[in-house]
Amino acid sequence: MEYGLPAAIGAKMAHLDALIIDIVEDASFSMTLSELSTAAQFNVGVKVLLLNTEEQGMVTQDRYAYMHQVNPDFVALSEAMHVQARWVSDPKELAESLKWLVHSQGPALLEVITDKKVSVLPTVRSGCGLDELIAYDEEQEKQRRELIRERTNGIHG
Repeated sequence: MEYGLPAAIGAKMAHLDALIIDIVEDASFSMTLSELSTAAQFNVGVKVLLLNTEEQGMVTQDRYAYMHQVNPDFVALSEAMHVQARWVSDPKELAESLKWLVHSQGPALLEVITDKKVSVLPTVRSGCGLDELIAYDEEQEKQRRELIRERTNGIHG
């Protein structure tokens, strides 16, 4: 499960001059987000690029009986732990927001609000081996979305 933020903090402590960015999805980040307070307390300049899918992407993918995740306000939580934070949803603003993240002093979080309909890829389906890794199949994606729409009465998919 999620260990990206603690690992990123450790990597930053081992390599103080390196740029360390934890790229993480919202469900994973929710497991260890309190470690931001550790980064703030010791001024560990780790960066977090949070991809907010609001669907626990790897968990819900190819599963149709799931509950839609409601996330906390990650920016407000970060700021409450004395970590500078921003969010971006417009792809045109992403480059500038990434520059802000990379050049910020101390720990920082950038929350990227993503398209909630995009599959989390690459993936290996349950029971399959790495030789069966799925990168992207447009036809399968259309079928998956249609099945989700049918099984959720049009709410998702």
